[in-house]
Amino acid sequence: MRNWFRKYAIVSRKKRLVRVKRFHSFDTAKTVGIVFKVEDGMVPPEVFAMRSFLLKKKVKCAAIGYCDSKTLPEELAHVASLDLFTKQELNWYGRPVAENVNKFLQGSYDIVIDFCRDGERYPYPLKYIVSTVQASMIIGGVLYPRCPYDLVVDAQQVCDTSGYVEQVKHYISIINNPQAARAGEEKEEGAANG
Repeated sequence: MRNWFRKYAIVSRKKRLVRVKRFHSFDTAKTVGIVFKVEDGMVPPEVFAMRSFLLKKKVKCAAIGYCDSKTLPEELAHVASLDLFTKQELNWYGRPVAENVNKFLQGSYDIVIDFCRDGERYPYPLKYIVSTVQASMIIGGVLYPRCPYDLVVDAQQVCDTSGYVEQVKHYISIINNPQAARAGEEKEEGAANG
């Protein structure tokens, strides 16, 4: 029964969304949302790196992270630049009801990047956020039934999160940028011939 409510929550919210899909590069994006999972009591350092990369490019950035415990670890209590929520802030079937999640979902983003790459342990609260966020372009690395991604970076080909982030940066940089795409092709041809 819980699974039925989970599917229904996503489907009913998606029906109310009017999502205008559009591919963005870092040059055309004005707002980016980052969705991630707190692992072993730590925020992946790549989240901070991506956030500062975006801020240097003058792109507004919002980040929301899920901690799969009832309370935040003490070392994360001081992190004010990111919005975090816990199991304590979920309803009975797992939908996030935290105020910071509602604020994130009320925003509108040019790009949303999902940092969660583990398909077997992909938490429903993050699936709900990624599936129901108002975004022109959603990027992720986990394929599951009815996943909302417009661009999938093959997470199996990259062994760690930093490699995944580099792939995301690479593909976003070449979108709508014919010069970057040609340079990448020439680089690959040179490596093949060299």
